[in-house]
Amino acid sequence: MRKSSLATLLLLALALTLAGCIQEKPKVQQAPQAGITITDMAGRTITLNETPERVVVLTSYWAETLRLLEVDDKVVGVGNYVPESDYISESIKNKPTVGSTFKGVNWEAVASLNPDLIITDWYGGKYKDKEIIEKAEQLGIPVIALQAKTVEDNIKCIEILGKAFGKEDKAKEIVDFMNSKLDEVKEISKQVPEKKVLVISAPKDISGPITVYAKGSAWGSIPEIVGAHNVAFDKEFDTQWPKVDLEKIIAWWNDTDVLIVISFDEKKLEEAVKKIKEDERWKEVKAVKERHVYGILAGGKFGHFLDWGPRIAVGVYQFGCAVYPEQYPRWQKVADELLSFYDMSFYRTVVDTEGREVKVPLKVERAVVLAGQVAELMYCWGDFDKVVGITRWAEKNPVLAKFTNLKEIPAVGGGRDPNVEAIISLKPDIVITYGGEYGYSTPRSVIEQLEKAGIPVVLVELSNLDEVYRTIEIVGEILNKEDKASETIDQMKEVIALVKDEAGKIPKEERIKAIWLWSKPTKVTGNSGVTNDLIINAGAINPASELEGKYVEVPLEKIVAWNPDVIIIWSSAKYGPEDLINDPRWQDISAIKNEKVYKQPRLLADTWSIRVAVLQAWMFDKFYPGRIDFNSTANEFFEYFYGVSYEEFEKEFEV
Repeated sequence: MRKSSLATLLLLALALTLAGCIQEKPKVQQAPQAGITITDMAGRTITLNETPERVVVLTSYWAETLRLLEVDDKVVGVGNYVPESDYISESIKNKPTVGSTFKGVNWEAVASLNPDLIITDWYGGKYKDKEIIEKAEQLGIPVIALQAKTVEDNIKCIEILGKAFGKEDKAKEIVDFMNSKLDEVKEISKQVPEKKVLVISAPKDISGPITVYAKGSAWGSIPEIVGAHNVAFDKEFDTQWPKVDLEKIIAWWNDTDVLIVISFDEKKLEEAVKKIKEDERWKEVKAVKERHVYGILAGGKFGHFLDWGPRIAVGVYQFGCAVYPEQYPRWQKVADELLSFYDMSFYRTVVDTEGREVKVPLKVERAVVLAGQVAELMYCWGDFDKVVGITRWAEKNPVLAKFTNLKEIPAVGGGRDPNVEAIISLKPDIVITYGGEYGYSTPRSVIEQLEKAGIPVVLVELSNLDEVYRTIEIVGEILNKEDKASETIDQMKEVIALVKDEAGKIPKEERIKAIWLWSKPTKVTGNSGVTNDLIINAGAINPASELEGKYVEVPLEKIVAWNPDVIIIWSSAKYGPEDLINDPRWQDISAIKNEKVYKQPRLLADTWSIRVAVLQAWMFDKFYPGRIDFNSTANEFFEYFYGVSYEEFEKEFEV
């Protein structure tokens, strides 16, 4: 009965106030003798006679804070955008929505919930915040207005909410964590050289107008906290978020060292950063010319940390890592520490090709890649800017040599002999290298050293096509590019399926025998490995499959006895078809007699890269000429992944 009567009274009061409310400065409530008295971020004094039991919270980050204070069960209504946050509890997500600070609230909906407290943002009356406070007061509903113009303001807001709900101890736990991290930042900031930083919102049009984070913006203040200088602070604007055209950005801030781009949408952020990096006009800005352009995700989606509330502490580390990557600890670890308050983790478990369960960050920004094939994959997916250290053999990869800035990336050794100290100094989020027990595999002792240093190590082994596909899937999981991984595998399988379909039409009695030769003419592919898969897929018989292994030494007499119809020579072998054709000892072999001896094209040299699909088509064309249009197939594949035709690339590569 009491709730029903209160709702009726509120609705009656609402009808009167809506009929003629006067727009005045929010009144300061007078504090009675008893109750909880606090001062909010609008400078208002509010007295709560009792601990709030029925709360309407209009913004997600304060709803999130209520979750951490363990009072989310007190929430009865939320702002329209609150349920979109991944950091609030399910109980809050399911509460009725009542409007927003920006567009106003539905007062009938609010009154029907019988709230004893409303929590809103305060923008100085720029939006509907002032109106919300005034109408709520006229209805007798206390309002706490919160605002964060600085990082420290977020801590004050958490303390205010802790006091309002009698959860000072819980608030102190959160605040102590945030302060400890900010103290660490202050110490690091004293030791770094000042860099010039510009912070912008990801623009729809990179030509402008572009929103800049200037004085009065909490996010704009973060460069100053991490030891840098926000160059927008050197200009006076009438708002903390001025819109500036590109010409002025170039004129005012062309000597900027680091450009930070912020967006609430991951795809929009990636597109904006990519366009800015590629735009010739933007290259007038030093940061863009030197490729020091970094994106930071904001808002309430999981994995986004730049926002008002507790997650701002991680946002500070994200700025620190972007501006000073070698000085700041990886922000992902800080994120994982913070998320323990939420009973969440910022790490996922990836199972590598050796079956090892490896905990990797949900957002990988710095990777040391000792497997060149993985680095090539990252280039194809637009993630090569995440590679901060690479194998010394990367320059042998034609794709990386042609399309990437290899000279700017430290070479940290090879898979079997990586420089552990150099890798650790790069502060990577992850190391991806070769597993297995081969000459190129990374030693177990090295893996243990890296893991002891807190660096996850993912091992990939590419002994057959299935493992190549699995490696692509693993890299997709690591980079949150599962869709790209699926597309890549589909494209590869489409080419291989074309070959297998055509091969299936060849009668068994017409199938040729083919062998693959390695560094020596008497080292062949046995019954395992990618090259054995390729021979079989192409409708040929590998007589050497009677032998165990990928690389098997045999006497020449064995090869003569097999009498292969086609011989393929490894691209890096120091001998060629002519050497075998002109060798008297090989003359009784069918492939020699018919001059069907081919050297693997250098452009298709890597049987572990995605280009292996094109190698599959090339081999089939050599085994059974004219059954497929190899050039058309190869051109289409290369244009899809590399933006250039196979024939054009090959012509340039072979020069």
